[in-house]
Amino acid sequence: MKHIMPSLPEPDPTEAFIRALSETQSALRAYCFASLGQSDEAKEAFQRANIALWRKCSDWNPETSFLPWAITVAKFEVLGVLRDRQRRESRFVFDPDVVELMLDESANVAKHSSYRTEALENCLAKLSESNRKVLSDYYVDGHSITDLSTTYRKAASALKVMLLRLRGKLRECIERTLEKGGAA
Repeated sequence: MKHIMPSLPEPDPTEAFIRALSETQSALRAYCFASLGQSDEAKEAFQRANIALWRKCSDWNPETSFLPWAITVAKFEVLGVLRDRQRRESRFVFDPDVVELMLDESANVAKHSSYRTEALENCLAKLSESNRKVLSDYYVDGHSITDLSTTYRKAASALKVMLLRLRGKLRECIERTLEKGGAA
């Protein structure tokens, strides 16, 4: 005779994230120590990586493998620690001509960023007020998907899909606007 198990409730995405993060702690720690060698810096990178992963919890798709994503996040934290070390240990002085070229390039980047910002503002204005409010609540005010789910009385998965679609619309609008040569 077969024994039928009662169906279990779907796990909370946060619970899945915590489980995945917990299961990968030794691999993340090993990655940081293998990358940096120095235990204090490796500990710092490991801690930074965990904080960054926690902050990006809502970006992880539970249907994908957690470890490759977590290692990518840890990689950027290791690079940050290396950059900090380089700043502390050496003061490399550039030739004035090189500095001028870097400043010119920086100005070009800033100008491009300004165009993107203007395009974003124009594209946001094309969205409905309710869509802008959801985006603002999530990205500006930092409310979690769970909070928004309660506020807007929608399933967390529906809100994630909504945010994904809105980001896609904005990206397409910005790209079209920049291709046309400015904010329209």
